[in-house]
Amino acid sequence: MSLRAIFIGLLVFGGSPAWAAEVALVMSVHGDVKRLGEAAPTAVEAFVKLREGDRISLEKDSRLQLVYFANGRQETWAGPGRLELSAQEGKASGLPAAQIKLLPLVMARQLARTPALDSQGRGGVTRLRAVSNPDAIARLEDSYQDLRTRAGRDELGPEAYLLSGLYELRELDRVEKVLADLQQGWPNHPEAALLISLYRKAVKNARESQR
Repeated sequence: MSLRAIFIGLLVFGGSPAWAAEVALVMSVHGDVKRLGEAAPTAVEAFVKLREGDRISLEKDSRLQLVYFANGRQETWAGPGRLELSAQEGKASGLPAAQIKLLPLVMARQLARTPALDSQGRGGVTRLRAVSNPDAIARLEDSYQDLRTRAGRDELGPEAYLLSGLYELRELDRVEKVLADLQQGWPNHPEAALLISLYRKAVKNARESQR
């Protein structure tokens, strides 16, 4: 292959290609935080998955919290500055040092199964387990209770973990019960509203696919 062809290939596939691995889940966003790319920058929202190589811009007084699937590393960044994602941590440019917290791997790996929205805005683009069983549900709920006792009051990570597990187990009625409790317990909370919206769309899509 010629050097010219290699150079063109780097231009085409450089940056953050669509096939790059998803490495982290955004847990909360405050202020002006955008994902940079060849097209116009796009706003980053909570419960969106980020890929290796993604470049993030944080403006003044903004904040971004994300969790890495590979190691449970939770980073909280404050702007202004930029961030580039690797597989296990963010590489900062001009940002103050992040606040770091290590979450249990069981939580991080379950968060990796959080359903995404497809290009038409439909929820539930994830694989469901073939069979649900009482033992798996009990273990999930026990883990959730443990995570909740160790999490801060404003942290939605345990709820995101519980919802992801119940959804994967096809416990759609239980998912809807958690969403109702979440709506009642976290009124007017922007991240809670996004989480509720995501799973309501996921449940709707899952029920329609079962017909």
